[in-house]
Amino acid sequence: MDVLLGAPVWYGNRPFDSTLKELYKLELDYFEFSLDYPLPDCMHDAERRDMKRLLEDCGLKIAFHSPLDIAVAHPREELADASMAVLKRCMDFSAEFLPVSLYYNFHLHPRLSTFKLEEVRQMIIEEGLGRCRTITEMASESGIVVSVENDLVSFEWSDLILEALSLPNLYFTFDVGHAIMAELLSKDVQKRVSYLDYIERWIENCGAKILVVHLHDCCLTDKQDHLSFGRGDLDFDAVFTLLKRTSCKYLLIETFWRNRNKDEMDYEELGRNVEFCRSYL
Repeated sequence: MDVLLGAPVWYGNRPFDSTLKELYKLELDYFEFSLDYPLPDCMHDAERRDMKRLLEDCGLKIAFHSPLDIAVAHPREELADASMAVLKRCMDFSAEFLPVSLYYNFHLHPRLSTFKLEEVRQMIIEEGLGRCRTITEMASESGIVVSVENDLVSFEWSDLILEALSLPNLYFTFDVGHAIMAELLSKDVQKRVSYLDYIERWIENCGAKILVVHLHDCCLTDKQDHLSFGRGDLDFDAVFTLLKRTSCKYLLIETFWRNRNKDEMDYEELGRNVEFCRSYL
């Protein structure tokens, strides 16, 4: 696989200059910058200039993860409009980093208790698709590559994402752990024989649109994801065999926890994760 390797960076990783220098030492290609509150508004012009200069000095590239607290596909128009305003501000921020900005990633599925009611879901799909068209138009105007990520929602209930991916300028961020955990946590889905089936079904339907892969280990019995590689139950020989069937260009090492006790990742463990992934690329 000819892909770029990255790691996530969020507001809690301040000071950012120290974090980026550590990622540079690990010879990562890029990082995915999560724009959770109070980002990006809290970054003053001087701090933005410093980050751009550090990116240039280190030869790092940057991608962006949209805030998790917005709901662009929410059926309440007032909430969706407010979310779109925040997303627009975040996308404008990401455009400031072109041409080293790789993609802008966002979540689509609204967190609603009524989502599984057929008439509600159809309204959400119609509204969501309209918002996705607007997002892709905004991105195209700014030269941004935009990608939608699968949530912790089973494949059977992900029809909004599946329909949205028919749009020509919208790509897919495939979170492998989300695909597995969504099925394991669902009470409505008939369980398949293997977690590899859950991965394969997404790849069969969306493989040509997969631009980014978010990868981490998972504990299947405790239903825990975002673990360091080798600390969970996944067979990565099999996982990478499936991923090599996709058009993936970027692989994000999204490991938040060093082990099943949820001890936080450190740079030593992240370095081991980087070498682990490189052994498959």
